[in-house]
Amino acid sequence: MTTAGNSDKTSSQAGRHTPPRRTGKRGEDAGGESGYSAEVARQVGEATVALGERLRDPGVAHNVEEIEKVLRGFSLTMQGMSNGLTGVTEWLRAAGHVGPLSGHASVMSERLSHIGKELSRLADAVDKAQEQEAS
Repeated sequence: MTTAGNSDKTSSQAGRHTPPRRTGKRGEDAGGESGYSAEVARQVGEATVALGERLRDPGVAHNVEEIEKVLRGFSLTMQGMSNGLTGVTEWLRAAGHVGPLSGHASVMSERLSHIGKELSRLADAVDKAQEQEAS
């Protein structure tokens, strides 16, 4: 019999104030919530596609300030993707996938970082052009 608030199936984490320890498990459960990284990546991808379609639509009005902010957002996205791919590269290497697979992920990470920096430079140029136009 159990009392209110207690259960026969009390977790080994009951009463602890720290997250559960990671196990040596690989796959979706490794590192926390099952599928979280994949779900967030899917959502970011879908949002990026929708934004791309909106930006291509000639019927949607934009202004220079908005375009600058979009470019800065794209830059942050590329930097986040680069950081994520760096983590993927490290994971692949730790999992024994040394060679072409981890090498390709590493190259892609560097390219995304470069693209992010170029997008930031473009946003700076747009900002500068907007300031010059205003003066």
